[in-house]
Amino acid sequence: MTEIRLTPKAQREMEERWKLQRRAVELLDIISTEFRSDPMSVQCFDLRIVDESIKVSARLRTLGPEF
Repeated sequence: MTEIRLTPKAQREMEERWKLQRRAVELLDIISTEFRSDPMSVQCFDLRIVDESIKVSARLRTLGPEF
């Protein structure tokens, strides 16, 4: 089996992407919590986006911290 090696730059970019994805999920969870707790906070969003963000956030929480 061939071992795949990343350049240092590619490795840094991959690690940054994972970090940003984790943060994006944290932010989505915060926003979804706001949607659930304050019905007025959804006024500027299409309800399909509100519903999907709540569902995606909930599903990611059930899958665990690594996705």
